[in-house]
Amino acid sequence: MKRVHHGLDDATLRFNLWLTQVVVIGVALIGSLFVHGWADTLSLFRFPGIGSLMWAIGVAAVVVGSSIGMDRFLPPRWQDDGSINERIFSGLSIGGTFVLCCVIGIGEEWLFRGVVQPVIGNVWTSVLFTLVHVRYLSKPLLVGSVFVTSWLLGWLMETSGSLLPSILAHIVIDLLLAFYIQHGYSRERRNLE
Repeated sequence: MKRVHHGLDDATLRFNLWLTQVVVIGVALIGSLFVHGWADTLSLFRFPGIGSLMWAIGVAAVVVGSSIGMDRFLPPRWQDDGSINERIFSGLSIGGTFVLCCVIGIGEEWLFRGVVQPVIGNVWTSVLFTLVHVRYLSKPLLVGSVFVTSWLLGWLMETSGSLLPSILAHIVIDLLLAFYIQHGYSRERRNLE
């Protein structure tokens, strides 16, 4: 079933998301080379140790648990973003979902945590990250949720000195919430059917 919302069908919406992520990765690469140079850009991706990766899994678990709790127990109008996430993920295969979540996690963390955060700090990076998620700006709960998630991802980068924990956490968050949507558990998805 092909759904159209605000002039974009689901395939066009996904194409625009992919295009945006290619731009994000390109800007991250250029920005990283400008801010850090080649050697320090490579060092952003060094293995931080098992402890840092365990913290990343813990942060992801808290964010996913909070998001599911908000979906289950808070009024839907507090979280309605126009069903964009449902439209993006509902038609993807498991493999396509995994690849998309990996590309988003790598690109956004490299740009925001690897390039922007060293220049303006975690709090201002989290403000910028929140503003970039423009469709959430009319929903105070979503603004707060995105800001806190961003701050936690920045904290992972600060404490480990590596992008890998924040990338891992971002991917796990997106992947688990995408599967939650795809399998019809989210309130928004249940109401659409």
